Amino acid sequence: MKYTLSEIAAMTGGKILGGDPDTAVTGFFTDSRKARPGLMFVPIRGENLDGHSFIAPALEKGAAASFTDHPIESSGPLLLVEDCRAALQMAAQKHRERFCIPIVGVTGSVGKTTAKELAALAIGAGHNVLKTPGNANSQVGVPITVCAIDGGHTAAVVEMGVSMPGEMERIARVVKPTCGIITTIGTSHIEFMKSRENILSEKAKLADYLTPEAPLFVCGDNDLLASLDGGGRFRVVTFGLGESCQWRAVDIREDGEGQAFTCHAPDGRVQQVRLPVPGGHIACDALAALAAADFLGVPLESAARALSGYTPPSMRQVISDVGGVCLIDDSYNASPDSMRSAIDLLAGRDIPGRRIAVLAGMRELGDYTRNGHLLTGAYARERGIDALIAVGEPGGIIAEGFGPEALRADGNPEAWELLRDMLRPGDAVLVKGSRGMKTEEIVNMIRRNFNAEEAL
Repeated sequence: MKYTLSEIAAMTGGKILGGDPDTAVTGFFTDSRKARPGLMFVPIRGENLDGHSFIAPALEKGAAASFTDHPIESSGPLLLVEDCRAALQMAAQKHRERFCIPIVGVTGSVGKTTAKELAALAIGAGHNVLKTPGNANSQVGVPITVCAIDGGHTAAVVEMGVSMPGEMERIARVVKPTCGIITTIGTSHIEFMKSRENILSEKAKLADYLTPEAPLFVCGDNDLLASLDGGGRFRVVTFGLGESCQWRAVDIREDGEGQAFTCHAPDGRVQQVRLPVPGGHIACDALAALAAADFLGVPLESAARALSGYTPPSMRQVISDVGGVCLIDDSYNASPDSMRSAIDLLAGRDIPGRRIAVLAGMRELGDYTRNGHLLTGAYARERGIDALIAVGEPGGIIAEGFGPEALRADGNPEAWELLRDMLRPGDAVLVKGSRGMKTEEIVNMIRRNFNAEEAL
């Protein structure tokens, strides 16, 4: 990306306030601490902070220019726009229209980042792929990713997250995906969406820019996605473990180093797949990746081989050995759906000791808060989890669902104290909670303090 400030002004309908109109802009950023020459600052108004307060520091640290939604005095170039977030999206939309490359849009209630990473690996076996960095899937992260497309890319995989009605329409207009993946429809953000059906309706707007022959790959094991109809606007192609799925994983075999399965393609092709991580939900995401790669012309064998190099993102079901304990770090975030998949992963560990779940509360569930937490606790008991430590509120409701044997901790330090007294070599422990619960603190305490000899 390389535009002048005057070209950015034309893209966004903005007005230049001082500075050189020929100032070069090579990208955008929102964290003033990451300012560097060529990048243009996008000040975002949030609940607690107004990015406009950081315009001056960003320019002082070398930013090329900054958006602003009101006139201010500045030592550097400013572009006055009505809404900074909308202006960023408009600029990204114009940038996207310069490139005629396939773009895979990835969304879903859970598993977006995993599916994105796997799809980028599989497609990367035959293309130079741009992918969303980390989980920058927001109304701001998506357009910044799209602006990173350049002439060397032959494909892109863009993660597209939404939490409120209307958000997918805006970012789909920026991305204009040529095919899409929906991992699942669950209860994440149901506080704002009100129902799973509304969540499906919002997520499916990813397909608004697909052509009738373009596929939307959806998990056929999900009750709502299994019945999704493209209505002639796009093709629905299912993936999953069920017999009715068009892309299907069979004969899943897990071992200490991950899993292997046989992929059955819709046209009868069969391919052996090896993943360095366990879990049937990961196998489903791998199927979506293979299906997307196949659509983009990557040989199935090459795509499958690339998946063997997958590394899970930080704090997302990362399995490690700590003093003889199998630690499952899934502390990045949580919803009822991802809690179940994590509990399944813990329940499936072939270990001599106990299976212990340390679970904190889940956010943005609205009226589903109590029921979602109760069902999570009940599911842990149903799957044979030996011990459960519920952290904080509403995490305590998980303990209610599990039963009277569950332990409760007011916070992360208390959870570690309880865990320290019970943890032994040979055990497996899962740590999971919503982002705001900061359960990675518990993970770090385990890694710093657990000593196998002392525990014995």
